[in-house]
Amino acid sequence: MPAFEYRALKTDGKVTKGLIEGDSERHVRQLLRDQKLTPMVLKAIDKKPATRHLQPAAGWFAAKMPTADLALATRQLFTLLDAGTPLTQALQSLARQAESKMMQRFLAGLHTRVSEGFSLAAALEKSPYKVGEDFIATIRAGEESGHLDKVLSRLAESIEQRDRLNKKLKTALIYPVLMVVVAILIVLFLMVYVVPKVVGVFDSMQQTLPPLTQGLLAVSDFVQHQWGWLLTGLLSFWLLTKWLLRQPAWRFRWHRLLMRLPGVKRFVIYAATARWARTLGVLIGSGVTVTDALKISVEVMALDPMRQAVQRMVTQVREGNRVSQAMQQAGFFPPLLLNLVQTGEGGGKLDAMLLKGAEHYEQEVENAAATLVSILEPLLIIVMGAVVLTIVLAIMMPIFEMNQMVG
Repeated sequence: MPAFEYRALKTDGKVTKGLIEGDSERHVRQLLRDQKLTPMVLKAIDKKPATRHLQPAAGWFAAKMPTADLALATRQLFTLLDAGTPLTQALQSLARQAESKMMQRFLAGLHTRVSEGFSLAAALEKSPYKVGEDFIATIRAGEESGHLDKVLSRLAESIEQRDRLNKKLKTALIYPVLMVVVAILIVLFLMVYVVPKVVGVFDSMQQTLPPLTQGLLAVSDFVQHQWGWLLTGLLSFWLLTKWLLRQPAWRFRWHRLLMRLPGVKRFVIYAATARWARTLGVLIGSGVTVTDALKISVEVMALDPMRQAVQRMVTQVREGNRVSQAMQQAGFFPPLLLNLVQTGEGGGKLDAMLLKGAEHYEQEVENAAATLVSILEPLLIIVMGAVVLTIVLAIMMPIFEMNQMVG
């Protein structure tokens, strides 16, 4: 049965809202009246526009489930299934207790389709909210093997680890970003309010200002009177950059540059490797064939050169090569992961070795992020100090020259 969002009046005049299922809008209104509720607004969830097909390169607004919400829902679903709760009842319970509107609609839509006879994987494919091909493939493998609850547990751990890593990286970047914002605000304040008032005193003295001071005044005048053009230029530059990064050729060049920059290449390669290894390990451990798992793992590769290399690996493994051999030919996987994969293939524990490698490189990503931030902080302080020093010198130079003239 389709699910509906409703807002209704209670007998005491208070407004309540929630989710309810029914054969039609008329049936739902009757169900609400039976509960002594007066329906005010009814919205069928399934009538919402499906935007799942909008990939990042094809649309500006793609409905994608937040990682933290997806991890929580997966863990809760595993707990209910492990306790013996039927899948439809578990989805219905989770939809009712979900805190966000998006999660309510997502889970209610899954419950509706599963109630109609679809598998959970098929319901995820038809959902208007994007969850990733690796997530759907793992769910499908769990349903086909009859161990959906165990697969959900493994999947929840993977998503939770990814969410923890993302939060740690964002936390590490808070201080540098805050420094940049404060520095920009300070410079703008000096250029707009301080510089014109202090240096403007010398205009009435018929004194020729030093070139540095004249340049600073020109910049200050531009910021004050042409700020609209300045904002337009910055916005245009940002939009142009976004558009270029959506073009495969430009995006490939940018990713290749990131993979070669000293101090950055280790961070981006380790981050991509850790996510790929964890995804591949979870898929293989869930019963997905190696070639299919490799094909699905392409979706989680954020760097285009690495994505193309993994696509070539799919062909190589399908032709009979070992995964470790294909990884060596790719040319960018770290040596430790190569050794782990080779050991896993020899001992029949490829999934376990991939997950072990993922854990190692997730820790390396955290260490690389901490190192990168420790380098950025003094650099930002030096740059900010240089800018402020330039402004102070531009203000003080006319004062020095005036003192020499008086002397």
